[in-house]
Amino acid sequence: MSSMANYRRDVLLSSTVFPGLNFHHLYAFWMIAEAGSLSAAAARMHVTHSTLSVQLRALEDALGGPLFERRGRGLVITPFGEEVRARAGEIFRLGRDLRDLAERGTTGGRLTLRVGVLGTLPKTIACRLVEGALDRNTTIDVQHDSFERLFEALAAGRLQVVITDQPPPQGSPLRLHAHHLGESSMLLYGAGKAARERRGKFPESLQGAPMLLPRAGSALRRQLDQWLGDREIHVDVVGEIDDAGTLRAFGMRGHGLFPVRAALASEIDSMGGARRIGTLDGLRERYLAITRERTVRHPAILRMIDRARTRLE
Repeated sequence: MSSMANYRRDVLLSSTVFPGLNFHHLYAFWMIAEAGSLSAAAARMHVTHSTLSVQLRALEDALGGPLFERRGRGLVITPFGEEVRARAGEIFRLGRDLRDLAERGTTGGRLTLRVGVLGTLPKTIACRLVEGALDRNTTIDVQHDSFERLFEALAAGRLQVVITDQPPPQGSPLRLHAHHLGESSMLLYGAGKAARERRGKFPESLQGAPMLLPRAGSALRRQLDQWLGDREIHVDVVGEIDDAGTLRAFGMRGHGLFPVRAALASEIDSMGGARRIGTLDGLRERYLAITRERTVRHPAILRMIDRARTRLE
């Protein structure tokens, strides 16, 4: 289907529904904001630069305020524009949901749930949480990405829910809501020499230990740094790795002690070659489903939330 066909399809509401607000103009603005420039949006939509410029000015006149600031030859979205962008994204997301619902109702097809998963979460944890949404009438479309890019996609309506280990950012113009899925305590494992040299009293035995940790800035890394700092334990960080599977692989080869979610401990134990060094008392990783709605109505997301806790056990 062409971009112009997508354009006509996604703009589900006629401008006559809300006098003074033209939804074709709103969609044009949203595409400019998403693409980052007039020329990029015009190329995606197969319309001229001047057509989009006229539609943008018409929308600004209708809304009574500037959506972009002109800086040199470029555009920078205004705070008001960010507010409008967030609401426009919600309008077009609901339009897509309505279309999907109509197609499923008339053709008997499956409903697709678009899920974003924080890239640093272990794949097994992500699978256990998301699979609760599945049934014979639902398929899933899952993408892994960074915290920022996932929330951008959620705001734009390309995702319906984001699975993460941290709450949505405060002060955002987006109205996002966190729904608790469950949590896991944290353990410390080691293999080879790294484990053999840590047989003393825990956690004092960690002083100076080689450690493999998530990269700085992640929610789990902040908790680990806090846990170690509170106990005045100084470790030798030999690796910072954002992918949990890669971090575990380095740990299993004896390159340093490594954190393991208790929910995944049985997997590590069954592999052999690594032993549990101790429990990081008081340190727990929380898992959240972030949506645009305070009250979740999507049946697949409701199933996911309802089933998540048992799937972490």
